[in-house]
Amino acid sequence: MTKIKLDNVIGNGEAYKVDFDKPLERLAIRWGGAAGDGLQSTGLLIAKYFNSQGYSVHGVPGNQSSIRGGHIWYHIEIGSDKVQNYDNWTDILVALNELTVEEHLDDLKTDGILLYNNSKRFSLDPYQKDLDKKNITAIGMPFTNIAREIDLKKPVLGNTVAVGALLEMMQLPSEPYLEVLKKRFPKGSIYELNKEALKRGREAYKELTNWKISLAEPTYSVKDGIVVNGNHAIALGAAAAGLKFLAQYPITPASSILTYLANNAKKFGIVVRQVEDEISAIASVVGAGWAGVRAMTATSGPGISLMAENIGLAGITETPLVVVDAMRGGPSTGVPTKTEQGDLIPVINVSHGEFPRAVFAPRNIDEAYTLTVKAFNISEKYQLPVFILSDFGLSERLENVAPFDFDVEIDRGKIWEGPTDEMPEYHRYAHTEDGISPRLFPPAPEGIHVGVGAEHDIDSHSMAGHKAGLKSARVEKVKQFDKRFKKLEKLANEDMDPPTWDGPEDAEFTLVCWGSVYTAVLDTITRLNKFSSAKWNILSFSDMFPLPVEKVKRELGKIKKGIIVEANYTGQLEQLLWTYTGWRPHGSIRHIDGEILTATRIISFLRKMEINDSQMEDLYSIPLREWNEDPRIVINLPSAPLS
Repeated sequence: MTKIKLDNVIGNGEAYKVDFDKPLERLAIRWGGAAGDGLQSTGLLIAKYFNSQGYSVHGVPGNQSSIRGGHIWYHIEIGSDKVQNYDNWTDILVALNELTVEEHLDDLKTDGILLYNNSKRFSLDPYQKDLDKKNITAIGMPFTNIAREIDLKKPVLGNTVAVGALLEMMQLPSEPYLEVLKKRFPKGSIYELNKEALKRGREAYKELTNWKISLAEPTYSVKDGIVVNGNHAIALGAAAAGLKFLAQYPITPASSILTYLANNAKKFGIVVRQVEDEISAIASVVGAGWAGVRAMTATSGPGISLMAENIGLAGITETPLVVVDAMRGGPSTGVPTKTEQGDLIPVINVSHGEFPRAVFAPRNIDEAYTLTVKAFNISEKYQLPVFILSDFGLSERLENVAPFDFDVEIDRGKIWEGPTDEMPEYHRYAHTEDGISPRLFPPAPEGIHVGVGAEHDIDSHSMAGHKAGLKSARVEKVKQFDKRFKKLEKLANEDMDPPTWDGPEDAEFTLVCWGSVYTAVLDTITRLNKFSSAKWNILSFSDMFPLPVEKVKRELGKIKKGIIVEANYTGQLEQLLWTYTGWRPHGSIRHIDGEILTATRIISFLRKMEINDSQMEDLYSIPLREWNEDPRIVINLPSAPLS
């Protein structure tokens, strides 16, 4: 038995060091401060700046549920080539307060740079031992004092002072940043204040030190690249797909779908309603969908719980609608500003009783757009509720991507336009070969039918009252169930895509994943195939339910040794695959501490699994007491320490 060598991949010093003596192909900057310090705005501006310069950018917020105070951070990675996912380590740490140093110094690479706000008069003495051990260059600048010199009431300008210092450090021009600022703050006074802060930051850094770094020339090229997060991509996908009605109650991390579409409602021709709660949201969307309008709501786990009954109403009335579930740490309130993949099994089973639904989980920003378009078409073609599973890690992830193609196919499904030989009279729930009955949009006198939430006959007459238990009602109930579930079979076979592969075909190890975890796993195999002694590939899922079972079985059958990676406690993809295909992995990584998975975290977990090249004869799926006893089963491991 030969142990697979992972030591050279992570944890042996080189992975944690930065070499500023040569142009950097990838640079990580982490900004830390308090809520209200403007970190997200600064992160967006920096992303747009480097996008304009031809670099790949990837930004991730570290938020708390605080309006003021607390501790938040923003991590942005800049790459000469495509940055798939952020990583734990940072090359430069910009500390607006002492808590940033305390919380993030461990993540600062050896030979890294600490740019800190000495206006706060905090001492580095408690951290000097670690600074010396890691050979950190600490540069103190009075960000806040300079900001107050510009405008006493706007200490938040300290952020722009720090940006000026960074641009001077990286020997990059200010003009493109000023152009970004001008678009962000078109009002003259705010722009002028930030322009002065940028200038003063450059000057102060130049007077303080001659320390310089440089970036490699960009090889990543996105013509006319746009900077968006996952929620914006979903919102744009919905608009492109013909969304006409959005009802939503604000909830983290789905709120920016509401704000984005509200701000652009007139442009997109969408009616946007912020309602009093999630029950009102889903009830409004069911009504709009029944009337023939493409309708959507967006929420998170707590909202899905409140929506359950009305989702069932959409199911039994065969009403098309789209529900975005931007998953958060759960259950209950959970951790609103952290990530988790805890809702896959819940949305597959949400609401009482049985009825068809479809579930998609975008793996990246581009799929957040394309799968939203697909979701609307599926919802109307098959007349059922469709869920889009995002999560905090995708919803708030910021990237630059190629502009989306708005010339999309629209499939509204079967629409009754009048009597035919096949259907001389309109029956809303007529029995058809594929289970799909034509819809008709009110008002339509020739197709009057009842909208009822009870089990019904072909004309939507209730069978829950005086017909209940009669022979004809019992027969019709079975027929209606059969009719509805025929659609699920057709959907699985014709419109649900199988999982896709990345990496070498002859890999000894396969990492299996779904949704937004994909980009971290992609980073992982890139590193593993470069430094480890084995070959690795990925099998990733985006079309989650209904599974195209035979297609999925074929792909799973190609795996030699499989390890599932997901961000939940119970292995929900693992359960799904075992239930429908009988396939079980050789090991599983289940990460639930709330932080976004990264290549560093995944590889640190793999090291704990003591992977070897012998045939893993014992398959592990969901052991009971053995959860934390076998080294191949990794559950609830914290993300730190990573060494």
